Amino acid sequence: MIIHNKGNYVRHAAGVMLVPGTNEVTEKNWKKFSSHPIIKSLIKKGEIVSHEKAKSTKDFNVDEAVELVEDTTSISLLEEWQETDDRKTVQEAIEVKLSELQGNDEEE
Repeated sequence: MIIHNKGNYVRHAAGVMLVPGTNEVTEKNWKKFSSHPIIKSLIKKGEIVSHEKAKSTKDFNVDEAVELVEDTTSISLLEEWQETDDRKTVQEAIEVKLSELQGNDEEE
């Protein structure tokens, strides 16, 4: 499942780590992580958002998908989404983010 850590900090609980941005977490690990008292408060505040049924960007509207892409630092996850989501706007966002992560966005 996709978990969006909208905060600026890495969050650790119950052996699970979420980096800022988009994270993939198993359902079992999410149950352990989300039951921690501090994490519960972060979920309630909206800093950590669970998209339990989402498997890829296709499960979101375009604006939400682009937000997830812009907040993702995993090249492999972006490449997976690039293969599964054929919407032009999402594809463009993925290309920009991959270029940024791979250091190809520097002006010559």
